[in-house]
Amino acid sequence: MQNEIIRVSNTSYAKYEEVLMRRDEVKKEAFHYDHEYIREFGDLILEVFRMKMESIRKKKTIEFCQAYANRGLSVDENALQEYLANELAEYNKQLKRMVADNEAAKKSKPITQAEALKIKRIYHHLVKKIHPDINPVTNENEELLGLWQRILIAYNCNDLKEMTEVEVLVNALLDKLNLGTLDITIPNIDEKIAEIEAEIEEIISTDPYQYKFLLEDEEAVALKKEELRAELKEYEEYGKQLDEILGGLLKKGVRLTWRMN
Repeated sequence: MQNEIIRVSNTSYAKYEEVLMRRDEVKKEAFHYDHEYIREFGDLILEVFRMKMESIRKKKTIEFCQAYANRGLSVDENALQEYLANELAEYNKQLKRMVADNEAAKKSKPITQAEALKIKRIYHHLVKKIHPDINPVTNENEELLGLWQRILIAYNCNDLKEMTEVEVLVNALLDKLNLGTLDITIPNIDEKIAEIEAEIEEIISTDPYQYKFLLEDEEAVALKKEELRAELKEYEEYGKQLDEILGGLLKKGVRLTWRMN
């Protein structure tokens, strides 16, 4: 297998390849900053979100009970629980995602500079071979496309072992497919370069890439934690107010068995 399987008949190709790799690099950096942000603030954010959900649950319960009381009816416990489950379904899904992201961020390990360079070298080598925007065969072959997805995940997660293994699999598959040198013409390449450059600017000007500047500022990190703790306290106070309202309804004769998940 030749190291380069693609021959491109366009003088702008080198620039196109450069911006493609730069875009993937800033995506990876954004992924990294997102993990660092979660590692720094994730536990507090989860605590605030859970308290927010509890307040929503209490508020929805009060609304449900009040509606029954207004009609002179006893609260149907099963109907209440079904109502709360439906109302909080999306919040529960979001909570599960947040917990998973928090756990993943905590498990991620730093790598050495040498490992980072190896990952970058392998990635750049594979980009030239099977990047879907460069080699049309990748989008046409399910197995090759699957390997490309594995490459992206390993690259973002700094998984040198996976990158090394996938490189071997890519070379073996390309040999199996008997792919020689390909003549590839990339239509409207200058327009595509401009689009990718605009995408890069969008990535670096928004979160999670912008978390970088917060995380580099110790005072800003401390302030962010203070804000989260203040938000948590607000939800705690709000929860107490809702408890009082709910208690008032119960005193008026509304029957309810309170169950928190």
